[in-house]
Amino acid sequence: MTSSPEQVVRDFTDAVSRHDIERLAELLADDASYEGCGIELDGAGVFDKATILQILPGMLSLFEPGSPRMKITRLFRDGDWIVMEGRGEGRFVSGAPYENRYVVVHEVVDGRLRTVREYMDTQHAATMFAGA
Repeated sequence: MTSSPEQVVRDFTDAVSRHDIERLAELLADDASYEGCGIELDGAGVFDKATILQILPGMLSLFEPGSPRMKITRLFRDGDWIVMEGRGEGRFVSGAPYENRYVVVHEVVDGRLRTVREYMDTQHAATMFAGA
């Protein structure tokens, strides 16, 4: 049985928190794209599945195990599209705190993520990563 699109989004955010690259690979469609929406921010741009799975371990290695955690505050669904509002929280391995607000647009097709488009306060993120 295929999970609901909302559950796929929940599973994806949970896998990120657990740094579970294998589960993330299962949840991403073969033609998946991930867009970090931002201008003048390292990591912004559109990436295919292979690139996502290649760069994500390095990014997550900046965080303590279990961080960052995404607290989902709202999910809205329109067909295959899920919009998630949430708050990312956690700690960098340096001990510095991480916190940011997110809106992430997901397209879920056949139980897997085809599109992920992440919006956040990019200036705040750049400042926090620079201090990590």
